[in-house]
Amino acid sequence: MVEITEEGASAHIDKMAKKYLGVDKYPYGQPGEVRVLYKIKPEHTQVMG
Repeated sequence: MVEITEEGASAHIDKMAKKYLGVDKYPYGQPGEVRVLYKIKPEHTQVMG
């Protein structure tokens, strides 16, 4: 794991909502919820094909 942060997490879910739901703001957020981003670094990858 590289980083766990709340910074930018709300903006990130809004960006994903725009991409996948076609709306500007994530519509399923609940009052008081805390969003967290987990940034990870892969140790290895595998390719098939």
